Amino acid sequence: MKMEPAYTSVGKIFEYRPMFFIPKYQRAYAWEAESVEDFIKDLTNCFERRKSHTPVNHFFGGVLCVRYPVAGAVNQNEYEIIDGQQRISTFTLLMSCLIKIYKELLEEAKNSNDSNNQFILEGRIKVLSERFIEFQQEIQRKVNSIEVMRLSRVDHPFYRELIRGMNPSPIRDSHKKINHAYQTILKAVRKIISPSKLEEKMDDIEIIQNIIDNDFTILYMVTDSKEDAFRLFQVINDRGTNLTVGDLLKAKTLEILEGFNDYQDSCETFWDDILADAPSDTEDYLNWIYESYKGKRAKQDELFDILLDGFFPEHKKHKTGQFTECESKQVYQTVKNIHEDIFKCRKLLEGQWLYAPQQPITNWDRTRLSILLKELDHTLSVPLFLAASQLDHKIFSEIVQIVEKVYFRYKIICNQHATSLKNIYYEESLAIRQNPSSYNVSGLRQKLHKLIDSKASNLTFTNNLETLEYKEYGGGNKPLKYFLMTLEYYYQWYQAGCQGSPVCKDKSRIYDFAGTSIEHIYPQNAHKNFRNEKLEPLKNTLGNMTILDPAQNTRGGNEPFEAKKTLYQESSVLLTRNIATNQTWTEQEIHVHKNLLIDIALKVFYP
Repeated sequence: MKMEPAYTSVGKIFEYRPMFFIPKYQRAYAWEAESVEDFIKDLTNCFERRKSHTPVNHFFGGVLCVRYPVAGAVNQNEYEIIDGQQRISTFTLLMSCLIKIYKELLEEAKNSNDSNNQFILEGRIKVLSERFIEFQQEIQRKVNSIEVMRLSRVDHPFYRELIRGMNPSPIRDSHKKINHAYQTILKAVRKIISPSKLEEKMDDIEIIQNIIDNDFTILYMVTDSKEDAFRLFQVINDRGTNLTVGDLLKAKTLEILEGFNDYQDSCETFWDDILADAPSDTEDYLNWIYESYKGKRAKQDELFDILLDGFFPEHKKHKTGQFTECESKQVYQTVKNIHEDIFKCRKLLEGQWLYAPQQPITNWDRTRLSILLKELDHTLSVPLFLAASQLDHKIFSEIVQIVEKVYFRYKIICNQHATSLKNIYYEESLAIRQNPSSYNVSGLRQKLHKLIDSKASNLTFTNNLETLEYKEYGGGNKPLKYFLMTLEYYYQWYQAGCQGSPVCKDKSRIYDFAGTSIEHIYPQNAHKNFRNEKLEPLKNTLGNMTILDPAQNTRGGNEPFEAKKTLYQESSVLLTRNIATNQTWTEQEIHVHKNLLIDIALKVFYP
């Protein structure tokens, strides 16, 4: 393997009009705020040392490139960055910040008719722009503008506009990181340079240029072989660079598909979209997808290898050099499937229904998914719903409502360990994927019946509901609001004798979760004129709670029960109208109301 390592300054590698670009298998820009802050600290330290005439070198690690001669040009090369794109990209962001400030100083010089400094500034802007932004290249009497740095396909359009002062809007996580780095560096440079005379500002910026040209150093490694590049890239990964699991899977699959250009290009597009989220979100999605297909949790320290072996077994054949068109098509299909499942993960986390609207599933049915995943935060169920998305929409809806009621009873109220619930989800996910057309939801019901009977029995559920109270401080009242809203939806079914599975008989009534308020029947802050010392200890308990329509939220307030009866009688909430049939509101009525709520719950919250 031929390689030319050189310990050199950052400025040196930009001296001879290089053209850097990011290969397909590299990740997008990924420096977090902490890395940018560290970069600024290094810059500030070197600036202070150089200004005090005691310059110091700062070593930024290695940069590894593959060199490609430019046909028709003398001593011109393109450099494919294998490792070090974060550093190189950030260096160019710094230099674009210097150019921006120079341009501002140029306007200042023009406005003050300072022709000498105007001439100097124009020269500096031209030199820096040609070294770090773009330059004119002549090949066979044709002149083209050549960009010094080209980021990944998804990042470059944003980066290109940003460093040219065009104020683009970030549309993906990597864009936000690039923009944050640029704005943070720009702010830091403004803070570093002298706030006084034009000449002093120019001198301070020149010091920063000297830091890039002399003090910021790297180990610059260049090879001429693309095959060597792939091997070096793998070695770098094995030594623990901070690439995410998604980055590594992208790199590996695109490496496997080398030579199958159509499949490789399509997979690159899929991966660009897959990796558009924050890395932690993408890792969650990949974990859920693995669990949904394999029925088990991937070990975090082995996630890349497990995903690679589990979804891309073809990579083992690739090592032998006998990779076929059929196998490359399978890799493509797997990446496509992952892309589709990532899209479903995003929709699920937003509480969005995975099917087109169609009867008999109503908007009320669809809201149950949103309540479960957004309000109750039951993301543990996502692998099951990914598998269930292969089923008819009616069966999917049935599964959502079963899981919703069991999760509330088993985990939120009875506080049982989630492992048993998760294992049932895994078993059902595998059953669905093995044969979606013959899947029967009765198996899920039976397993959950058994789980509820053994760990969240009626006695346990009742005892825990007795302690469900309104929390005055620190929030945390979503479970109580969900409980009251859900009982209201099934109250007509309960009044009709609770035959069969729980049914919401009037799905035209959909209460907005955020807009619906929890109502204290005996007021939360009773005026001294009607304060009842016997009811004060009971005011936040379950028996003193109901809900009001969003339109009634601001009415009633802390009025006594007798004053709020008319409001309750006008409510669309049947349970609240039932409360209005009472003549008074005492300890006895609170006890009766609590028992009613618990009795409804025992009928409703069962699979």
